[in-house]
Amino acid sequence: MKRRDFLGAVGGGGLLALGAGQVLALGEEKQNRLPEVTPDTGRDPADAADSARPPSYYWSWWGWEPLAHYRRTGGVVGAVDVSAAGFPQWYERLHSEELVRTMSAVGVNLAVTHFFKGFGLQHEREEQQRTAELVRAAHRHGVRVLGYCQQRSLYYETFLAEEPQAEAWIQRDADGKCRTWGSAYFRWTPCIHSREFREYMKRVIRVGLEEIGLDGLHFDNDYCEPCYCPRCEQAFRAWLTAHCPDPRDRFGLDSFDHVRQPPTLASAGRIIDPLVQAWVRFRCESLGEYHRDITSYARSLRPGVVLLANPAYPRGPDGPYRRSVWAPTLGRHLTLMFAENGNAAGMSDGAMVSQIRACKHAAAIGYRVVSTTWKRGTGITGLSGLALPQKPEDVTLQVAEAAAFGGIPGTNWALRPDGPGDRMRIDVPELRAALGQYLDFSRQTENLRLGARPVRDVAVLQTFASMAFDASVASTLVLGAEEVLIRGGFAWETVFGDNLGRLEGFAALVLAGQSHLSDDECRAICDFARRGGGLVLAGDNGLYDEHGRRRSQNPLEDLGGPQVARLEPSLVRTAGESGYVERIPLPKGHQQVAAAVQKAQGNRLSVRLLGSDTVALAAYELGDSRLAVHLVNYAAPMPAKGLNLSLGQRWKNAAQVRLLTAESPEQTLSVTGATVEIPPFPVYAVVMVR
Repeated sequence: MKRRDFLGAVGGGGLLALGAGQVLALGEEKQNRLPEVTPDTGRDPADAADSARPPSYYWSWWGWEPLAHYRRTGGVVGAVDVSAAGFPQWYERLHSEELVRTMSAVGVNLAVTHFFKGFGLQHEREEQQRTAELVRAAHRHGVRVLGYCQQRSLYYETFLAEEPQAEAWIQRDADGKCRTWGSAYFRWTPCIHSREFREYMKRVIRVGLEEIGLDGLHFDNDYCEPCYCPRCEQAFRAWLTAHCPDPRDRFGLDSFDHVRQPPTLASAGRIIDPLVQAWVRFRCESLGEYHRDITSYARSLRPGVVLLANPAYPRGPDGPYRRSVWAPTLGRHLTLMFAENGNAAGMSDGAMVSQIRACKHAAAIGYRVVSTTWKRGTGITGLSGLALPQKPEDVTLQVAEAAAFGGIPGTNWALRPDGPGDRMRIDVPELRAALGQYLDFSRQTENLRLGARPVRDVAVLQTFASMAFDASVASTLVLGAEEVLIRGGFAWETVFGDNLGRLEGFAALVLAGQSHLSDDECRAICDFARRGGGLVLAGDNGLYDEHGRRRSQNPLEDLGGPQVARLEPSLVRTAGESGYVERIPLPKGHQQVAAAVQKAQGNRLSVRLLGSDTVALAAYELGDSRLAVHLVNYAAPMPAKGLNLSLGQRWKNAAQVRLLTAESPEQTLSVTGATVEIPPFPVYAVVMVR
């Protein structure tokens, strides 16, 4: 059976057999209908196999900022050199139907472009009309358009002319000063507790959906630094009153009437102050409620609207404390979420840099990741830290990773300026060919992941209290455990304490540094173990309750048996860069940790990849009789070699195993002693077992 025929048999199309040059020459043949959008109202992802298949999206950055932003800021903005002589020509081409046609032919069907930057609806009206024209052109070529909505800055020099009272909407720092966008003094940060700001954003949403014709919205920078304005102080006291009916029991206070918000420390460390703990919870819940409010309004106007956010996540362990970000409280309201950071896929000094964790979090909550990564170093604009792909493998790795792990494949680089006049990065032949080839391969194999159920071999638990109040300890252990699973070839998923129902069906559970557990969380873990689930524990798991109060008796201490492994924290702890870039080396005890996980799973292992720690695995169940294993080679361009796929009891007698890649014809593989030998491949391979 040829690859084209095989993919047709499992639901794929016929374009995969075409070469990259042929794909790029399709032009108008790619003018297809807009994909149907499944309304997302905060679904429970516990059993994705039983849900409708999610829409097929392949995205592109299409200029997030209007001309006014580039002119006001000057210089280099987001890897765009606005001082270059050819900038006006580039901006003109950005809105052309010719470019839409080109990107549609490459395989893009979702554009994220400028709509509202914070200058004011009246000031931005002219540029919004350009967006409306782009929307109409995009729709003619089967491309949906999301409009950019800035959440954290209002350009007061123009905004106050339209909304003179807006100064009262602004965040205040601990000294009472107006909070701004970093050092950009002319960009004021609005407060999410301002009713007037919320109503204004709803006006923005209505204009975008009803007047501009957008298919969805991109809420950018929708995190929230601590705000000390009177609204937030009052809201905090009200929250305390509602959630802590006995101030004496928890805080030793008679009332909350005179409580003020605590100062923001340079380093929170382990949070033991009960008021600070409450403050962090309040802020995370407030940001979640803000998202619920504006997304509900958007869905009231258009039930199938696509809602994308960028809360600067994940970027290090301090998201709840610094930015009020806890993914489950935000993601449940969204369709998509950006993972914008410096995690450009690849190997770096022996460490694997990836977006895998972001994708695992998304799968646990119910949204999908839009990966927008920057390479480190000096980019084409000369701006350090915002470099763009230079080689085909930079492109193919980014697309392969997003596809394999359930994200939205695409490009944040293709339409950036690249030379004089209107030249763009997409005009570089080898980069364009690589993007077209891998978007096409991703599209033709999407039925082997979209709507499928991830294999549930190993779960890694993260609870809010542990990750927020003991972040420095918990994060180093969680990251270390995850790195062992990623590079040890395991099929694993994240489970958050917010949805412990997802534990059902996993073979083993890893608890790494989850020191703060509620009674309900402890009970769910004990029940999991008593049902036969394996446990791997490292660190002081369950030593404290969710408020940081030490237990007299830890219920997890009584758990034992052959499928319970207790490891010294030093074996799991990792060191490395964890922030804008996650460069996580394997912990020193990675072999012992992998062995403990393997033992805890017992004979319930579904699949494991052996032979390399630079290839990562994502496995999906397709009905009752098929298994799709996606493999991504982070050491590209060096080919992946010496790989063996170990199949568990359910799959070891497979009648048919086939290998799919973008570069080679489909291959038939054999199973020998429950092991499949994987031939070398360059970047991305899919193994189909049935």
